[in-house]
Amino acid sequence: MNAGGAAYRDSGTRRRAQPRKGSLYPAQELKRRAMAWAVTLRVNPKVIRVQGMRRKWGSCSSAGTITLASDLVDKDERFQDHVIVHELLHLRFSTHGKMFKALMSAHVPGWRRWEVARRGNTD
Repeated sequence: MNAGGAAYRDSGTRRRAQPRKGSLYPAQELKRRAMAWAVTLRVNPKVIRVQGMRRKWGSCSSAGTITLASDLVDKDERFQDHVIVHELLHLRFSTHGKMFKALMSAHVPGWRRWEVARRGNTD
């Protein structure tokens, strides 16, 4: 992840996330999960959108827009949570400082394993 609020891509995620039963719109389900996390984290994104992204899993703009990669729906739910929480926390913290990392640990236990796996597969 870079300090600008982007989750960079890799192929290191294993288990495919299952959309809620009856969900015909996985992108909408991803948005719903992001909004649920926003409530938990007490942040208010202006817009949450899901779109094709070639190099990143997600991003957060200074205007408060959270963008998630459309193929994130095919990844493990724990990885989705990692990306969603990471981007939402950038609405409160622009850098990856101590408080940012502490909140990541509090809300997504084991998030560092996803980081190590992501970094290990980008070479």
